[in-house]
Amino acid sequence: MVTFNPETRKATFQMMLPEADTVTLLGDFNNWTDSINPLQKDTSGKWKTEIELPEGEFEFRYLVNHQEWKNDEKLPRKPNAFGTENSVVTVKFSAS
Repeated sequence: MVTFNPETRKATFQMMLPEADTVTLLGDFNNWTDSINPLQKDTSGKWKTEIELPEGEFEFRYLVNHQEWKNDEKLPRKPNAFGTENSVVTVKFSAS
């Protein structure tokens, strides 16, 4: 799930994966680099990170335990060059 805060212009990416040891956010906004946006796990097993994003459309995926790709089940997807799909998030902070 992705939520937005128009005051801070930040997006919060989160997913429930209590069994995971690591979860990292990779996308076109961080050049698909796995060391930039790690998620932090809370005591309930929810993983979360908050990043500043400009308005626009972005493709991303979560990398779980450095080997398994996951998509956000609540967002649309687009095919990628690897024969799978990326989640797509549209960032829009204005009211219109």
